[in-house]
Amino acid sequence: LQGGPLMADVQTLVDRNLEFASSFNQGDLAIMPRLSTLVLTCVDARVDPAHILGLELGDAVVMRNVGGRVTDDVIAHIGILQGLGTKFAGSDSFALEVAIVHHTDCGASRFTNPQLRQMLGKAAGTGEAAIERLAITDPQTSVAEDIDRLQAAPNLPDRLVVAGYVYDVTDGKLRETFAPAPLRERA
Repeated sequence: LQGGPLMADVQTLVDRNLEFASSFNQGDLAIMPRLSTLVLTCVDARVDPAHILGLELGDAVVMRNVGGRVTDDVIAHIGILQGLGTKFAGSDSFALEVAIVHHTDCGASRFTNPQLRQMLGKAAGTGEAAIERLAITDPQTSVAEDIDRLQAAPNLPDRLVVAGYVYDVTDGKLRETFAPAPLRERA
């Protein structure tokens, strides 16, 4: 992380927002995204879904956390968003599409180090075990683990569509590791 004079980086962002707002003309966007898609990915600054997936404002719901992992909170949020989609669509057949995107060279790969896990667990106030659950040793494997977590969530409907991808930070390519399929139809 970079650091400079007190809040200088935040001021840069505020200044950029003023430029954005000066030509803003999308205040009439619907609450539901144009695509019935939720992208779950990492907070890593190299993995910005708007850039790597070409998303425009209002296209998709994006959730980001450390490692882009499926946590209990993510499962709850997906359930809420599926429910809202069903309500706004006016149909019980609405199916949210969830794209899990992990990436190469993820910082969460360092969580296999016990000393780092202990330090981060203390800093987060969660304990070492919570940090260990976020660890990524291989992004393809972690995507599979996260899809398994979604499948095991009893509150998520069978029709929820899930796909898995690994983004390569060195060449910019997104590689499919699990083709889109309804949640409970995965082998």
